[in-house]
Amino acid sequence: RYKKNLKALYVVHPTNFIKILWNIFKPLISHKFGKKITYLNYLSDLREHLKYDLLNIPQEVIRHDENLRGKQKGKLPPVVKVPPPRPPLPTQQFGVSLQYIKDKNKGELIPPVMKETVSYLKRKGLQVEGLFRRSASIQTIKDVQKLYNQGKSVNFDDYHDIHFSVILKTFLRELPQPLLTFECYDHILGITSVESSLRVTRCKEIIQGLPEHNYVVLKYLICFLHMVSQESIYNRMTASSLACVFGLNLIWPSKGTASLNALVPLNLFTELLIDFYTNIFNSRTVPGEILP
Repeated sequence: RYKKNLKALYVVHPTNFIKILWNIFKPLISHKFGKKITYLNYLSDLREHLKYDLLNIPQEVIRHDENLRGKQKGKLPPVVKVPPPRPPLPTQQFGVSLQYIKDKNKGELIPPVMKETVSYLKRKGLQVEGLFRRSASIQTIKDVQKLYNQGKSVNFDDYHDIHFSVILKTFLRELPQPLLTFECYDHILGITSVESSLRVTRCKEIIQGLPEHNYVVLKYLICFLHMVSQESIYNRMTASSLACVFGLNLIWPSKGTASLNALVPLNLFTELLIDFYTNIFNSRTVPGEILP
């Protein structure tokens, strides 16, 4: 029942048994699904497909990988054809830096995909229950991403689905560096050790240290989320709920993935940004910035 939503399946360290089993069942499985499966001999091969440094790989698997590599010493490595990395399109929106998008969009600080998605949700979704809890279909999201990356216009009304909030989360998560930057990660984790009455001030200090562009985009996003939280009586999305949805999309560690212990401070920090938006963002203005 999950195969339609599966984007890709990477089988690392495949055994001969797995390969034989796959060949037996291959005729019974659709060609479209079969194209999603990729065999990889070593963990390092994942770097070509995923953000390897963000993966939480058990030590046992790493040791097994090292043992396999050790056995291959002295043997010629298998020839693997790796296509050269494709440069991003001039119109690319997903998977590229904020600076890249700004340079390709006449210096505009707010990425078009964010501006248009926020504008649509502001017009149509502020009072929709569970606005950020549900998602448009996987295929719809892919279609919208493709259009944006090709520099084409997107009319959300054509899709007859209000749940396009996932576009915002996808855009943020695919940034090469999180919006709150790697440098802020440890500072944000320390928010729970700050006295309750001083936490808003600490949030403000951390935010003030962001690069100008990151600050403007963050302010634009949090301003919108604050609007959403003000309509929580209808949409059921309080600042706390929104923080659970967006926390890990605003910040993650430079290596590995965020631990379960990190979720509490990350979500708390995001909740404070939303709840106390006016207080936290009132002392820094940037020429050319716009709000939703």
